[in-house]
Amino acid sequence: MAERRYLEVTVGTDIVMVLDHRTVEVFDRTAASTSEVARWHVEHIAVKAKPSKSGLKLTIGNRLADDSIAVAGPRASLTVPPENEAAVVAFFDEVKAART
Repeated sequence: MAERRYLEVTVGTDIVMVLDHRTVEVFDRTAASTSEVARWHVEHIAVKAKPSKSGLKLTIGNRLADDSIAVAGPRASLTVPPENEAAVVAFFDEVKAART
């Protein structure tokens, strides 16, 4: 059986992302970054990251076979401040490592 992973990362003051074994959830106290319940299995999550002046812009959603993000389904869009970028990149490295 795969090792159980649990990891949390904070983005700014309103967003917490959680890896709980093989499930990723995005919690936003303002609900500004998510389109609906933002929860994915590690096999089904896709992340697009684009540098910007204000930080790293992330789009998170359902992963298609070509690793692109599906138009339908839950999505999260947020900007990661520079001081949180390293922790968020490490978080998503762990998410990838949790895939089978």
